[in-house]
Amino acid sequence: MNQIKSKKNLLIEGWRGVNHSFALVNQCQILELLKFNDLRLFHRDLPFAMAHWNSKTLDAGFSESDRQLINALSEPSNQSIDCVYRAASPFGGDFSHKTLTFMVTELGMSSGCFIPQYQQLSAFTNGENRIVTPTNWSKARLVEYGFEEAKIHVIPHGVNAQTFYPLTTEERTLNRSNLGLTPSDVVFLNLGVATWNKGIDILLIAFATLRARYSNLRLILKDQRGLYGISVDQVMADVSRRYPALFVSDTLAAIQVVSVNLSQAQLRLLYGVADSYVSSYRAEGFNLPVLEAIASGTPVVVTEGGATDDFCTPEVSYRVASSPGCRNDNKDGSVARFCEPNFDALIAAMERFVNGSTINPETFARGREDLVNKMTWRRAAQSLHALI
Repeated sequence: MNQIKSKKNLLIEGWRGVNHSFALVNQCQILELLKFNDLRLFHRDLPFAMAHWNSKTLDAGFSESDRQLINALSEPSNQSIDCVYRAASPFGGDFSHKTLTFMVTELGMSSGCFIPQYQQLSAFTNGENRIVTPTNWSKARLVEYGFEEAKIHVIPHGVNAQTFYPLTTEERTLNRSNLGLTPSDVVFLNLGVATWNKGIDILLIAFATLRARYSNLRLILKDQRGLYGISVDQVMADVSRRYPALFVSDTLAAIQVVSVNLSQAQLRLLYGVADSYVSSYRAEGFNLPVLEAIASGTPVVVTEGGATDDFCTPEVSYRVASSPGCRNDNKDGSVARFCEPNFDALIAAMERFVNGSTINPETFARGREDLVNKMTWRRAAQSLHALI
């Protein structure tokens, strides 16, 4: 007689409802973990990193049916917990149960990444405890900080191909028109918070340099001022002061800034109107918008040597050569590591989309299909399930 497997009680501790990357990852993984018959899921909402975060103004953009599934999870009452999966920052918490900690870093770790009373690194990997991180770049930074390498598991993020997929010709034409773009315009796009590690300053200078040569170039920037209160306008003002001859009124008029919150369906449309998604980053933990852009049918330009090396193949991307850099600017003496993209190589990669020497559409389509079949939230959940 076959033995019936008992369900394991999994307590997920993290963020729901908002569009911060930790919360998005948590919610996408919840939707897949719910499909495992041998798991019973509970959820404990941890305090947001910033007091103003809320699901009304910073909604994660999931469908109503998915939102109901995510929000239906409740805290355990008297159930015994077999495993805790924690996905929030700063890192730390109760380790009285087997605990998996989702941990990701861009430039590197510092003492400020942890709850003060949980800075003993061994607690995260004692016994069956493990650390989960999405890229080899992030893992290398965790090992450098002192975590045990064998107990850090790289589980890449996924992309939902039912949410992010190429626009039809009609959709692309209509949405470009809605944004005031002409058929001859070459459009570059970037999403993210306007911090130094994202390399928005490099992108702006490269765009302005090319715009002086080609009058049909456009740049769309979607910032995250709602989450962090950091506007891309500050970066634009800075580079304009440094390079006044480049950032003339005509060039500035060719840059559109989207600051409102967008649903995932709206993000797909934004990815799809661009000719290329450009991420000239210095350091990233994963860079989910790059994966979403590719899934939406848009080739990408990314920095070589960083997190996107794990999934950006030549069939879907141009990788810009970079030089390794470091800054000893953390109070506890830890090192911040980054990749400084080569400016001329960035210019050359972006110029390909102007002169028509970009990736062959059939080659891109094959590469895109391979990637979206490989990088799924289902596969990420299966890897988590094996650790649970």
